[in-house]
Formats: sequence, structure tokens, C-alpha cells
Amino acid sequence: MRSHAKRIAATSTLLLRASRTPITNTAHIKPAISHTLSQYIHEPTQRTFTSTHYINNANNSTLTQHTLPDEEVKQEVTSAESFQFVAYAAWHPKTREKSEPKKELPYWKQQQKPGKVDAGEDAFFKTSTPTGLALGVADGVGGWGLVGVDPALFSWTLMDNAAIAAKNGKSVDAHQILDTAFHELRLSGKVAAGSSTACILNLSKTTGEMTTCNLGDSAFLLIRDQKIVYESPSQQHYFNCPYQLTVVPDTYPNRDELVIDLPKDADTKSFFLKDGDLILLATDGYFDNMYAEETLEIINDGLKPILEQSSEEGSHDETVTATIRSLAKTLTDKARRQSLNPKRLSPWAKAAQAHGSNYRGGKVDDITCIVTLVCAKEDSK
Repeated sequence: MRSHAKRIAATSTLLLRASRTPITNTAHIKPAISHTLSQYIHEPTQRTFTSTHYINNANNSTLTQHTLPDEEVKQEVTSAESFQFVAYAAWHPKTREKSEPKKELPYWKQQQKPGKVDAGEDAFFKTSTPTGLALGVADGVGGWGLVGVDPALFSWTLMDNAAIAAKNGKSVDAHQILDTAFHELRLSGKVAAGSSTACILNLSKTTGEMTTCNLGDSAFLLIRDQKIVYESPSQQHYFNCPYQLTVVPDTYPNRDELVIDLPKDADTKSFFLKDGDLILLATDGYFDNMYAEETLEIINDGLKPILEQSSEEGSHDETVTATIRSLAKTLTDKARRQSLNPKRLSPWAKAAQAHGSNYRGGKVDDITCIVTLVCAKEDSK
């Protein structure tokens, strides 16, 4: 193991609340971007397994709606489908375990279809819903492995539950999906202990509205007209200690010192999408190694085949599908290479240095990306 990898491994511990005062200003966690929607923020407004579990409490959930100028968002809302979404996922686990055919796999792997990948401690889902598309990523807290708990058990169970909640719910937003998924995780008893961050998006094919719910340091970018118009903020108690959903036995030592957050602590927002928008949803393994401007350059270059081809050429759909699939892989591969670069001043190294460390290099971690392209249907343009 390289020396820089050893230093990285030393940071993967069970996250405890520090005795020092938590850092409240987390702007250093991700580089600032020049294109935001802050000038368009409006004031907050006031797979379900049961329709009565979720209670919309305006005091616990701040659903903020983001829009672009009025001329860009005025659209006729009808019951007809106006949008379709093309989404592909790609991933790189930080370690690849040798296969042991005779060893029984944990249930969260048995549930996956043949060929479903091992994303390390990351987990994800994307599923069609009655109203459109829902997708999410989760990053299991690796420190639980030190006490014999598989971190992926929590993250995969949470994402599996979220997929069911989204698919079965007739009218749910991203926060409701996460709230129901976590409720079912605790209720089922399948996960005795574990923690995970989570970021969930729910996209409507009729209105183009996207609701978002982010807890922790996974994140998403909204790219429009070749510019990043929004980057979700990172939620941190202090450096390298993100917000996280947690299940822990009552008898666990030092239980009160563990970081325990709830879905109501998540950052929730709403956007209206338009034709050509692209959304990158990824775990922190991506954003800790890639700057926003690097990501934008790769995306703008990767979308050229779509922009250069006319929809009248007959194979436009195939081009879109191939382009988005390739883009997801390109972004993930690039982040993986940067994570292994010991000389690079990565976003994570830059943040670490801001807190007194002399760390330099990428941050080896599980990396999961989901790239989604928003397409307006021809009859709705």
C-alpha cells in the first residue's frame, strides 16, 4: 500500500461527534462555482409502504423551490407526458475483493440481478415511477467495518427501500422517499447497525419538476446551456464528518457519541427542468476528487455527439443512449484515476489543508455516478 493510501485509510473510521465546536461554515468542502440560482430562490412553502407514515411538517422540512427567469419556466402543465429521461449509472469500488464461490453472499447482494456490480460501500437505485423517474445514491460509513459490520448492508437496504417507495408512491417527493425508506429500514430489523449518507432525486415526466433531498456529502449538479447552474451543498458536522442516517443498538458502547441524523435534517429543494438539462448525481468519492470546472468540461465535450446530430436523422435516440452511458463511465473513470494520483491537489486535499493537514493527493474511495439527460417529447416542444 502506498504511503498516501495508508494516510487515507487512517481517515476511514467510525464518525463520532468531536469534543470541539463543530464547524458550521462548510463552504470549503466543495469549490465555489460562479453559476448559481441564488437570485431565483423563492421563500419556502408549506416506496411508500404505508400511505399514513409520512407527515409533511413545514417546521421539519424546508422545501425550497428554485426557478430560472419567468420566461424560461412558464409552461402549460397538463396530464400528458411532456418529458422523458435518459439515465445511466457507473461505479468504481475502492477495493475489489476476491470472489469466494462457496461463501454465502449477504442478502443485499443476493437480491441483485445477475451481473449487478459491487459498488463497495456505495449503493444506488434508479427506477421508473408513476410520475416519472427516481434515482439516488448512498455511501455507507466505512468505519463500521472495524467493528465487524458490513457498511454496504445499510446503504443497499436504504436504496432498495427507496426504490420500492418511489415505485409504489403515486405522489411523493424526494424527501418522502428518503423518509419512508429509512423508516422501513429501522422497522424491518434487517440492519442491526450502520450509517449512510443519501441523496435522492425525483423527476416528474408531466411537469418537469425535480424534487431533491440530500443528507451528507453526496451531491448533484444541474447543468443547463453548458453551465453549472446549481451544485447541492455538502452537509458536515465538521471536516470529514458528514450528516448521516444511523442505526445503532441500544447497548452499543458510547452510543450517545455517534453521529445520528434524520431525514428531516436533509437539504430539500425543487427545480423546474427544461429540455437539454443534465443532472450528475454522485457520491463523495467523485466530488472529493473532481473540481466543478473539470466536470463541466468533460460533460460539455461528451454531449457533442447529441448536439451535432439532428433528431431527424433517424438514430437520434440511439445516439442519446450511447452518449449518456459513455459519459457516466467517462466521469467515473476520470475520478478514479484522479483518486490514485498522489501528487494532485484534489478538492479533498485542499479542504484537508485548510484544516491544518499537509495531505496531498487524491482520496481513494468508492465512486458512483448517475448521469441523467432531460428530453422534451416532440409533441410538447
